[in-house]
Amino acid sequence: MENPLNIENEDIVVYGDLPINALAVNDQVIIRNEGSQTAKKRTKNILIFNSDQYASIHLKVSCNITVLNNAIVADDAEYTKKGKSIIFKFIREEISFHKIQIEDKSNNITYIFKIAIMDMPAQFILPTVKHSFSIVYKPKKSNCRIKLVGVGTDLVFNKGAEDIRKCKLGDNEIYSCKCGERLYIYSSENELVNLGSGIKIDINFSGVIVPFVLYPDEPKSQEIIGRRILKEKLAAKKSFVFENDAIQTDAQEYFAKTNLLRELRIEKEIVSQKAIYGQIRNFYTSDKVVLEKKELKVPEKLAKAYTELLSAFEEEKTIPTLAYLGGGLKSFVSAYIEAFKDCYASLQDGEILSPEQESALQIGTIEVGRNAEEILFTPFHPLNLAYQLSLLEETGIENATDVIIERLNSVNLLPYIQKNRRIYKVSDELYSQEWKYYAPVENKKYRGGRRYVPRLVEEKISEFISHFRYIFDDINNKTVRINLINMGDCSEVFLGLAQFLVHAINRNADIDKLVKFELHIYTDDVVNNVFSNIKEYATLKNYLEEQKLFVESGKSMNNLEGIISKNISCYFHKDSGKSYEYAHVTFYEMESEITSEQATMSQIETGVSLEGLLSGIPSSKYGHKYRTGYGSKYAEKTPIVELASKCNALMQVESTGNPYHEETSISTQIDETAEHKMDYIYKNSNWVVFVDPKVDLDFFSEKEANSDLLIIHYSDQYTSSSGYDAITVTHKSQQYSMVIQEYLKLKGVEANFNDVHNIINLFNAINGDWLLRLVSSKRGAKDSTFSREKISIVAAIKFMLAFLRHDDIVWVPISLEEMLRVSGGTGLSKDEGVLSAKNLGFEKGPTSDDLLFIGVNKSSEQPKIYLYPTEVKTGNNDTSVIKKAFEQVSSTANGLRNAFCPEECLKNTILYKVNRNFLMQMLVTSCKKMKVYHVDDSQDWDLVLDKYREAILNEKYVLSEDIQELIGKGAVLSFRKAVIERKTSFKEDAINFIEVPENDEFNLILKTVSEIYINIHEHKDNDFLILADCPVDNLTGDLTKIHVSHMEGSDETVVEGREKNQDSMDKDSSAFSVKEDENKTAVAQHTETKEEGQVAEESKSMQVLFGNNDQNGSAIIWSPNDTTQLFHTNTGIIGTMGTGKTQFTKSLITQMYREQGKNVEGKPVGILIFDYKGDYNETKTDFVEVTNATIYKPYHLPFNPLALTKSSVFKPLLPMHTANAFKDTLSKAFNLGPKQQNTLLQCILETYRASGIMPANPDTWDEPAPTLYQVYQRYMNDEEIKKGDSLSAALDTLMMFEVFEANPNNTKTLFEILNGVVVIDLSSYDENIQSLVVAITLDLFYSQMQALGSSKMEGNYRQLTKMILVDEADNFMSRDFPSLKKILKEGREFGVGTILSTQSLKHFGSGDDDYAKYILTWVVHNVSDLKNSDIDFVFKTESKSQESSALFNAIKTLEKHHSVVKIGNDKPVYMKDKAFWQLYKELY
Repeated sequence: MENPLNIENEDIVVYGDLPINALAVNDQVIIRNEGSQTAKKRTKNILIFNSDQYASIHLKVSCNITVLNNAIVADDAEYTKKGKSIIFKFIREEISFHKIQIEDKSNNITYIFKIAIMDMPAQFILPTVKHSFSIVYKPKKSNCRIKLVGVGTDLVFNKGAEDIRKCKLGDNEIYSCKCGERLYIYSSENELVNLGSGIKIDINFSGVIVPFVLYPDEPKSQEIIGRRILKEKLAAKKSFVFENDAIQTDAQEYFAKTNLLRELRIEKEIVSQKAIYGQIRNFYTSDKVVLEKKELKVPEKLAKAYTELLSAFEEEKTIPTLAYLGGGLKSFVSAYIEAFKDCYASLQDGEILSPEQESALQIGTIEVGRNAEEILFTPFHPLNLAYQLSLLEETGIENATDVIIERLNSVNLLPYIQKNRRIYKVSDELYSQEWKYYAPVENKKYRGGRRYVPRLVEEKISEFISHFRYIFDDINNKTVRINLINMGDCSEVFLGLAQFLVHAINRNADIDKLVKFELHIYTDDVVNNVFSNIKEYATLKNYLEEQKLFVESGKSMNNLEGIISKNISCYFHKDSGKSYEYAHVTFYEMESEITSEQATMSQIETGVSLEGLLSGIPSSKYGHKYRTGYGSKYAEKTPIVELASKCNALMQVESTGNPYHEETSISTQIDETAEHKMDYIYKNSNWVVFVDPKVDLDFFSEKEANSDLLIIHYSDQYTSSSGYDAITVTHKSQQYSMVIQEYLKLKGVEANFNDVHNIINLFNAINGDWLLRLVSSKRGAKDSTFSREKISIVAAIKFMLAFLRHDDIVWVPISLEEMLRVSGGTGLSKDEGVLSAKNLGFEKGPTSDDLLFIGVNKSSEQPKIYLYPTEVKTGNNDTSVIKKAFEQVSSTANGLRNAFCPEECLKNTILYKVNRNFLMQMLVTSCKKMKVYHVDDSQDWDLVLDKYREAILNEKYVLSEDIQELIGKGAVLSFRKAVIERKTSFKEDAINFIEVPENDEFNLILKTVSEIYINIHEHKDNDFLILADCPVDNLTGDLTKIHVSHMEGSDETVVEGREKNQDSMDKDSSAFSVKEDENKTAVAQHTETKEEGQVAEESKSMQVLFGNNDQNGSAIIWSPNDTTQLFHTNTGIIGTMGTGKTQFTKSLITQMYREQGKNVEGKPVGILIFDYKGDYNETKTDFVEVTNATIYKPYHLPFNPLALTKSSVFKPLLPMHTANAFKDTLSKAFNLGPKQQNTLLQCILETYRASGIMPANPDTWDEPAPTLYQVYQRYMNDEEIKKGDSLSAALDTLMMFEVFEANPNNTKTLFEILNGVVVIDLSSYDENIQSLVVAITLDLFYSQMQALGSSKMEGNYRQLTKMILVDEADNFMSRDFPSLKKILKEGREFGVGTILSTQSLKHFGSGDDDYAKYILTWVVHNVSDLKNSDIDFVFKTESKSQESSALFNAIKTLEKHHSVVKIGNDKPVYMKDKAFWQLYKELY
């Protein structure tokens, strides 16, 4: 969006006749947003109390852009414009309702203001309605009301009055409330239930009658969590109020759940008791915790500052978690922090802390339990408050993503504390962002207790099963063996396994096919291990309920506790350090110990960046050991960093009586026993996953050189830590080496052990996921492209490092795929990572996923950072492929600029600061890996790792584009067969086109970067750029200095290239697949995306391989969006049971799903499948897996048959048409008579009217449409309707089976749900239910298809939008539902196609029921009851002709997976089908 309209509540001012007569916000004016989501914030409910009875009320809206007159809807108000402001004028009435709309049409944004103006003082209703009102606006003003939600049994108005008037609540009652009178309206819980929602009452406030409507069952508050509290208080610059467990701000009210609520209650208790320090014995065992106040003898100045701070919180009616520390609180917080610092201002190295100084360390902390089982640092601790003060300096907090907000805490600024000579480590539990939980380091309960561990466990198990599928499928072994070593109470592991099972069940409800787990747990504490209760049904059930883990309704007859008990077996062992059971995967957290050796903070690498804003706890090498703890090396000395360093130094001493040293902090190192036991763990495990390793990659890389140990995966993106969250290694490394060695051998490259080891190192240095995927690629066609591509990237990295080498610049390669979370291989979904494609705005358009080279230029005072995206292509690389590559690189270069270096006003906001910092963290981490893996030992990696590291991590650098005048905005590196010598040129958008001979790809792969650099210099010519020869100290980034030439080639060149490319693919496509069939099928060639020049990208045509011509073996390609082949995509698939009809259809759907990227504009195609036999449901895991299908049952279907769908062409009486269409459909399904039809129609129309929808009034059609449940309720409650007839039976059936969702708020439109492949599983349901669901769904489909409008055309290609597959359609076609024919007949215009699958040709009928005339594509398998006439009307043959007879005889004798296909006007072809099982085998 470009400069979108933005109106905050602060931009609204209300005044009387003159601007000087402003009405006070939160007193005479209340503004309440419709909700907390961005869209709902744009609807504002405004109460205005005109107690001074001004003749007119003005509402001034200050906009950030100029709004055109045609974008303002002013209702009955007058308005004037002043600059960018709009002033609305309302004439005084006793009470009036208004609705204003202000639109930003270019960005599709609309603000709605619903206003009620009352001639009365605010105190009558304000305290009652402030946090629970909204305005129900109707065009007919007499129907407008103030809506109150969450109404209880007591409703009080004019709360400050002394006299009380008591009245009983009743619907449609009128009450009165005078000035000195308190109106008390009461009811009981049962009476409220009986009255239901929508209770209308009017109250006469001394002559002003205010209409209300009450909704007791709608909550007036919503849940709020810690990160949202932090974001909203900083964005709004306002504190929340905390009263009676309610969290309030302005006109909004929220509630907090258990853990956060407990923290808030404690904070309030601290303020109330003026507690400086305390103890809670029942912290986890009771909801009502009791804080025992403890006295501390601290310096008087500190005690006074602390007490004054608590009083300030009390006066503001807030607490630290909810408080905005700017304004009045800031001076008290600052004074308190300074007083804390002053306690230690005179403390010198070597001195011992005084008793007062020791006590001051406990200020703002709480002991948990009788023996300090935990220490809690509350938000009153000076370090937290200092951190919160530093956040006040940040801007743009309102635009920060959740993933960024979650990282804004001070948890890792003090990783270890000490109390009474006992060391505690901070936990990553975060409810409020401002509390810190510390547990004793020796407490093994907390080992493995990281919030990311469940996700890690689930992901690693899924990866192992996926990469070693042959173990679990071919050998039919369904048991995964797992060792858990030093993983504490294993609660997080349990959650990971439970999540794995839940997700597996949701994909496939057949629990007999679920993977089983055999767990071997090595622990000394069996009693407290969560798996010890796995066979105790009741305990397990309660635990799962606490964790909110359950199987989705309708997915399985078994409950989760039963499934877990059956599928997980546990065995407990003492950990001897030597004897371990064999495991597929071992999860292990290294033992660590508090080191007695002194290490100064300035010698330990810091995890702190952005001047203390972000922090982690890295592990770094210190001498021969790895230390984990707080370090200040490379940290900028800001006030918050200095305070954190001071606190760490003080905690190292605490009450020990030891001398203080300002540079010494508590740190841990690996226990020696951990190193000794690792060899035994390796020997008995295929994979070993180190959880929260206290080491770096070089710890393992050193061992790699001396053994067959191999790092196969690592992740540094689960948390905000600067270190690694998980490292996966294997001792079984031979398979990984062999795959690479065999592939290189096929390419004529003889590689020895060291060569292969270096290639593996380079893989690990760039992307921790590639090596795993590389090995699995040898088992199927799916990844053969991936394999070739990634092997070529090894050569590309080396070549580009040589090409970019310059004495003043260090270049570091990074995988864009990993950075943008394209693969999801780092454990974060595409949306979750800070540098995700979504959060960087890379969601749309072509984007490179190959390489980003980050350059660090040392030639100027501040380091300059360059970003240089590079796309790698290999093969023939014709013009269309290269052009697409240019688009990818150009889009990526522009995207990177926008994501990291936007316009000046946004550049220093927190979103972009954190984005850049995570990129810089990735730069440092990648540079470490370059050094560890010896990628290019000639580079000065320490320039990044040491000299400029502090500057890089603290925004003391310049993101520069000046290098672009030499090397362009990015590069396309093409290893191309047709190229004889290397050359560079600049093409479209200043992209550097680097062309090198294809043999360079393999000739250079074993060479070092320095050898390649020398080779480039020795063989350079005038057409090849040498960056090393260019000075870089006076660059300006002027792209006009670059000579840009046009792309060579024409359409003829493209065609020729395509043919050559296809030949090439036939030869090489299976080269990397070690045990693959040499005769690779056309689908693998056709679906490859990068190998040999990206053939598939040359055409905008979606291409589905139907099969191969039985005569010559040529591929039969169906192009559903190519109008030169097909006028429309309606398809008939016929075949008797067992002929391969379903296998063919599954293959067709799968290929369409995978080909949708080639649709016009890359638009996804929604594919709706009506599954009569269960051939596509969750039991068919292969189909669900390959299509990512969503399965629905005819139970709570999430779309509303009575929803109104407006089309671009106005249709009068739309509710009447919708009601009538539904009536007709239900009548056909249940054979309703005329009387029952009329009764049903009237019930639907009355229910529409009851929901505020009037058939003749289009203004009402946007109201939420009623559901069938509401129609049923009206039907049953109408005593005049005779029950017990066919209509009653029909509605009873719908309600009994709960076919459709009853709550309108839980429904979406059908087309919103049709995202990807969607299956409605009708198997095993009553025939009437089946037909009804299909008929209603098709009715909705047809109306929404028309509303969508015509699909786009691009040349000869039509954009497909939706496809329908009706499996076993004969049951349905005989019912003659009209919507199906309409869709068949009209769908082409809307990009909609239909596939009808039946067992016989006769089902397509003739005459009026002739479905055949709508079909253009026929696939006919063996049909047992075939007639000659069937042949003639399908294949358009002459009756009794030779061709007709030949087809008749051929079809009767077709073997399984063989068919006769007719596409459009082409002649029939005899074909061997591409069966789904065959396609799946090739893909996996």
